[in-house]
Amino acid sequence: MNQTHLDACTLDLIKEHVRRLIVIMSFDDAKVECSTIEGDILKISIEVGDSGNLLIGAQGVHLAALQHVVRCVLHKQLEKPAHIIVDVNGYRARREKTLLGLAEEVARKAHSTGHAVVMQPMTATDRRAVHTALARHHDIKTESAGEEPQRRIVVHPIFL
Repeated sequence: MNQTHLDACTLDLIKEHVRRLIVIMSFDDAKVECSTIEGDILKISIEVGDSGNLLIGAQGVHLAALQHVVRCVLHKQLEKPAHIIVDVNGYRARREKTLLGLAEEVARKAHSTGHAVVMQPMTATDRRAVHTALARHHDIKTESAGEEPQRRIVVHPIFL
């Protein structure tokens, strides 16, 4: 997919499809915005006010399910496969900020204690954010361990 593939008319159609889906789910006051980022990623932002937690769920599990449904619905509408990110009430940015802080804290702990630190289970998206955040640290290494849904990150100190 490229930027020209998703013109303003296509983005408006996607916005309307998603808005209708959200209304069917009884979120009548939803505001939906669509944009492309980095040229080939479709970002769908949904604002639903105080009821957003119902769409997000614990650790974003409902949001992940919603994103999957939206991808399935839009897959038939788009000519080419698209990387689609769905966000509700800015949750993804807040979650990433929280994860980055947690990642830094765990890295400091692994380095100061000299022992591996095992993080709580997290989604693939969250694990990717932590791995990316800690990739610049030369005194630790990260790996994912376990099976879904208990897959987690282990942060190992490296002694140079």
